[in-house]
Amino acid sequence: MLVKRYRAKDMQEAMDTVIKELGSDAVLLNSRKVRKKGLRYLFQRPLQEVMVAYDPAKIPIAKKINRTYSAYAPKLLNDGGNEINALKATELNREQMEGLDSRIDSLDRMLNGFIDKFSFVKRDITYDYTSEVEALLTVLINNQVRDELAHQIAKEAEEILKKQQGAKARDVIEHLILEKLGTPEPIRLKKYNRRIVLVVGPTGVGKTTTIVKLAAELSIKQKKKVGIINTDTYRIAAQEQLKTYSDILDIPLSVVYQVSEIGQTINDMPDREVVFIDTAGKCPGNLQHKEDIKAIMECAAPEEVLLCVSATTSFPALKEILDSYEYIDNFKLLITKLDETKYRGMILNLCWYTKKMLAYVTTGQNVPDDIEQADTLSITNHLLRE
Repeated sequence: MLVKRYRAKDMQEAMDTVIKELGSDAVLLNSRKVRKKGLRYLFQRPLQEVMVAYDPAKIPIAKKINRTYSAYAPKLLNDGGNEINALKATELNREQMEGLDSRIDSLDRMLNGFIDKFSFVKRDITYDYTSEVEALLTVLINNQVRDELAHQIAKEAEEILKKQQGAKARDVIEHLILEKLGTPEPIRLKKYNRRIVLVVGPTGVGKTTTIVKLAAELSIKQKKKVGIINTDTYRIAAQEQLKTYSDILDIPLSVVYQVSEIGQTINDMPDREVVFIDTAGKCPGNLQHKEDIKAIMECAAPEEVLLCVSATTSFPALKEILDSYEYIDNFKLLITKLDETKYRGMILNLCWYTKKMLAYVTTGQNVPDDIEQADTLSITNHLLRE
């Protein structure tokens, strides 16, 4: 979703422009009266400003439909903004109605689903944000922060700014974002105490490559003794990748074909300070995969679990992934493929939705360089960048 502002002489003209440029899918976020700055505009009539959210992918469809009945735009606005109901209630002759029925029904379903999905936005239409907070709200939404979360942050900022005279909106919102991101927690190493780290996540997020990066980071840079156990026997490529890197790094690697073998395999690495366990990735909702991970956790008793999620994941897909791992009580978040997107909203959405701590982010394919401890200040600055 992107956000755009329009200014016009009145609400009628503003909405005409919105429908013409963005189509009927656009959702009204806020409206207010504004005056241009300067003495010359002091006694002029204020302008109507509207802020709308829209999906760029749907603009061509909306424009095509609008060309068909753009002549009826004024009538569409008379029914409290409900364009679809107003259009259906308009008395048109048979010639004018030909070809419109199917398009109206299609648009009706599309709009109803869209409005239901973003019903929380409607509740915020009347909230009167200051211009500074509203500008930052727009930046957050354009950086793919969930609308609901972005408005929550904006409202919290307004309350703080009312109490703290002289505070800057950006500083307040930065602080609120940092609070929601939490304090990063990398793998906690304890002297004379072996650490078992289970790495889970859906197919294609780069779990195996990430384990190699972590193993290289710990063994080369931190001089730790590392071992790897691979339970992903479905993918030959994953086994070959781990074997190649384990030979290069001189790290012991064991492949486990039966879950019952995990306990003994861990015991066969008594001198290892950290043991990583690689797991197979499956699509969310795979019940057998769920039982397999549960069995591995029971046998391995890991001190830490890292859930790998790609930074390119959409929020609906993200929820589906997280719901499929709901049986894991405590885990840390590892964001992969950060180099494949310019947006950072997904990270904030993830922390907000899970209430879990960030651990690491990966930023490319290079081993061991392209992995780092999550830097929440850097993420926050990126989120507030226009």
